[in-house]
Amino acid sequence: MGDQVEIRVASDTRWLALIRRVTDEFCQQAGVEGQERHALILAVDEAASNVIRHAYKGDPSQELALTWRWIEGGIEIEIRDQGEPFDPRKATVLPPDEMRLSGRGLFLMRSIMDEIEYRREGSTNLVCMRKMIKTSVKN
Repeated sequence: MGDQVEIRVASDTRWLALIRRVTDEFCQQAGVEGQERHALILAVDEAASNVIRHAYKGDPSQELALTWRWIEGGIEIEIRDQGEPFDPRKATVLPPDEMRLSGRGLFLMRSIMDEIEYRREGSTNLVCMRKMIKTSVKN
């Protein structure tokens, strides 16, 4: 399909740079600029990092699949993995002013994206993030 890009990468933090570059290019093609583009890159990087660290516990033999697509009025990014199930309702969301090195990924993702949906389909975790873009090329 011409309106989407999909990649599969090993569950290894060395591939996060590739994920950030694909997100950056996709956002540029959609007309997303400046701070909004950088925020989207951060949200996708955080979501992919969470899969690597938490769902797969750092096991690089696993795989995650990412799909970027244009939707009416914006961008949708989907991340699929076969790792441990995740229930965001049970996750602790730390306040942004609490001094701590980690644990703010969900807060960041929720602050940046307009919608985030988590679901389990069989043995697959699916995170679907949507951001509405005012100047999207594909509108």
